Amino acid sequence: MKKCVVGVSLLCAMMMWGGCARSGQPQELSILLRMMPAQERFLQQELLPKFEKEANCKVMLSTFENEWDIPKFLSLEQGKKKAAIDLVKTPFEMTRALVWRGFMQDLTSVVDSTQVMQDLAEYHQLASGLGFVDGRLYYLPRKLETRVMFYCKSKVADAVAKFESQKKRIAAELKKLNGYGLPSGYALESDPSQWDTYDVLVVGAIWAGEKMQDSVKIGRIGQRAASYGGTALTLVDKTLQLGASEKNILELNAEKCAEMFLWENIFVKMGIYNPAMWQDKWKGSDLYNGIKDGKIFLSYLQQIDCFNIHGWADDPGMPGYLANVEDMGLAVIPKAVSFELDKSGKPLYEGTNSISTGGWWWGIPKTAAHKELAYKFMRFITSRENQALECSKFGMIPVRKDILNNLPEVFDQGWVGDIFKTSVAQIQKNGLTTVPLVKQYPQISSLYIDAWYTLCIEYSDKKDGAMDLSTMKMRLASDYSGKLEEILADKNLQ
Repeated sequence: MKKCVVGVSLLCAMMMWGGCARSGQPQELSILLRMMPAQERFLQQELLPKFEKEANCKVMLSTFENEWDIPKFLSLEQGKKKAAIDLVKTPFEMTRALVWRGFMQDLTSVVDSTQVMQDLAEYHQLASGLGFVDGRLYYLPRKLETRVMFYCKSKVADAVAKFESQKKRIAAELKKLNGYGLPSGYALESDPSQWDTYDVLVVGAIWAGEKMQDSVKIGRIGQRAASYGGTALTLVDKTLQLGASEKNILELNAEKCAEMFLWENIFVKMGIYNPAMWQDKWKGSDLYNGIKDGKIFLSYLQQIDCFNIHGWADDPGMPGYLANVEDMGLAVIPKAVSFELDKSGKPLYEGTNSISTGGWWWGIPKTAAHKELAYKFMRFITSRENQALECSKFGMIPVRKDILNNLPEVFDQGWVGDIFKTSVAQIQKNGLTTVPLVKQYPQISSLYIDAWYTLCIEYSDKKDGAMDLSTMKMRLASDYSGKLEEILADKNLQ
C-alpha cells in the first residue's frame, strides 16, 4: 500500500507539472530524491528559494522510498510524451545500473564539454572519478559516504570493567560454537579503535547477559535490517572486510561470503543483536530511537546518522537522541577476523578495517525536459557556500576540493570535528573500495538480505541450528545458486 501511495503521489505531481508548463508559468524543475525529514526541510526552506530566484523557476520534489524503485520510475518516463523527472539524486550502488540500462544522460551532451570538465575540476578526484561510467561522465557528486562505529562511551567502559567477571561464561558459550572459546591470549581493549570482530562480540555478550535500566536482558547492538540498499550495503561491506573479491561477492557462496553470514548467524544465536531490528525491519530512524530508548549501545552508522543522533541544541528540527551528548563515541569500523580459530586459538585469518566508499550523485535522465536547468541546479547545490552549509549541519562528507582538503578551516572542532576526523580516517583506510560495479548488483544485494533472513535469523531459531563454515557454504550453494543464476541470466541485466 505504501508503494502504491508513493506511485500515485508521483503521478499526480507529474500531471500537475505538465499543466503548469502549458499555462506559461516559469519553468519547473522536477527532482526525484530521498532525504531525511530534517534535511529535506533545510533544502526546501534554505536552498530552494535562493535557486528559484536565481534561475527564475519553480522546483518540485518527489520522493522514492527504496532506491531499487528508481528504474521503475525512469522506465515509466520513457513511455511519456512529456517526461516529469529532470534530475535524480542517485545512490552510488545504482549509478552504473541506471546508465547501463539506458536511463541516464551523458553530461557533456547537456553542457559544453569544456565547461563540464572545468566544473568537474572543483570536486575531489575520488568523488568526481566515480561519476564516470565506461569513460563518459554521467554524474556530478553530491556527497561521499562511508560508515563508522557509533558506541556509547559509558556502556563500553562498563563492559570493559565487567569483562573479567563475564569472561568464563562467554568463553564457554563460544566453545560450543567454535570448538575453542575466546581467542588465545584474548584481552578486551578499552579503546574501540583497536577492536576486531571478537571484541564487538564480547561487549555485545556482556550487555546481552545482564538486565539494564529497562530491567530486560536483550541484545544491545543493532543495524539496519529492512529490505533496502542500506541493509545490503552493511552485509556487503562486512564481506569486503573479510577479504572477499568482487567475484566472491557475486558468487555469494564463496568462503569469505560464508564467513560473513556465519558471523551474523552467531551474533543472532548468542543474542547479541537486538531482535527488534529484524522483527520491525529497522531503518536509520529506528536505530536512532533504539539509541534514545537505551535499546542500542553500538551500531555502524553513516555520518548524517551521527549528526542526527547528536542533534543541535538550538534547532528544534534536530533535537538529538542522546540524554548526554558527551556519551557519543566514534571509531573506525573494527577489523574483521575469521570466526573459526586454529589449534592454537588464533583466527584462521585477519581481514581489514576497510569498507566501501559510496555516497550520492546527481544524474539527469535522458527523458528530462529541462536538462540544462537540472545541470544548473547540480552546480548550485554543490557550490562551496551551499555545500559547506549543508555539510556542517548534517555531517555529509564534502566532495569539493576546497572543503575536503581544508576541513579544520571550514568546520568547527569538538563533536563536529570528531565526526569528520573519524570519517576521513575511515575513507583513508578504504582507499578506492566500492561495491561491485556490475549491472546485477541491485538484484544480488537484495539476495544478500534474503539469505541473511533465512540463514542467520530463521536458521538460528531452530533447535538443530548449529552452524559452521562448511554448513553455511553448503546452504548458500544449495539455496541460492539457482536464484543467482537467474539474476545473471536475466537479459535485461546483461
